[in-house]
Amino acid sequence: MICRTSEEKKSEKMFRSRLRPYLKVKNSRTLPVSPKARPDNLSEIVVLPASDVTHLFNHEAMLAASHAIEDLAHDTGSGELIATFQRIENFAPQRDRYLKIAAAVDAVRVWAEGEPPGRTPNIDFVPIFHPLLSRYWVVLFESQEVQAVLFCKQANHDSDFSRKIFSGFYSFNPFLVRCIRRRFSLLAAGVDGVVAHFERNFAPFMPDQDALSDIDSLLTPA
Repeated sequence: MICRTSEEKKSEKMFRSRLRPYLKVKNSRTLPVSPKARPDNLSEIVVLPASDVTHLFNHEAMLAASHAIEDLAHDTGSGELIATFQRIENFAPQRDRYLKIAAAVDAVRVWAEGEPPGRTPNIDFVPIFHPLLSRYWVVLFESQEVQAVLFCKQANHDSDFSRKIFSGFYSFNPFLVRCIRRRFSLLAAGVDGVVAHFERNFAPFMPDQDALSDIDSLLTPA
């Protein structure tokens, strides 16, 4: 980025204040993209580096960043929250949390494969109809004052959520947040070409098949 706006600085400051409680979970961490940068101790408490940089997230770091954005939405009290859960089973543990958020903000839209659960007022469920989209994990919040997005794609093929690794970034750039939000609006209207746009334009952030072996080597105990 050439420069950071005051909006970005404000959003990031608010995000980090809400992220701090989640970083106290034992074994939370982000993983370096390069195997050469492997840390000596992967069990240390996670420290999320600067935004707008590609990272590898384990499931705990993903949840920490996701919850920080969700709390940001709840505390702001207006705006729209978009979240992809891959499969609807992943939403079930967060149901009560999202009901509280939905009661506070203008709109909550949850994307997932599977049958939407009952008794979830004020939450719009959008089916994932493109197979590639089910590999993405996105949590986006936009209001007039605060903007934040976590944009990642699963980097390994594990179906167990506790062993999933995601590659991507988080950002508070209001222009990027609005750009991604508008593309989800197009997806909701059935324009599945947006997924091809994600695959093409965010390719530098997402490892290809050749990189999967490098990721696995990071996770294998020495």
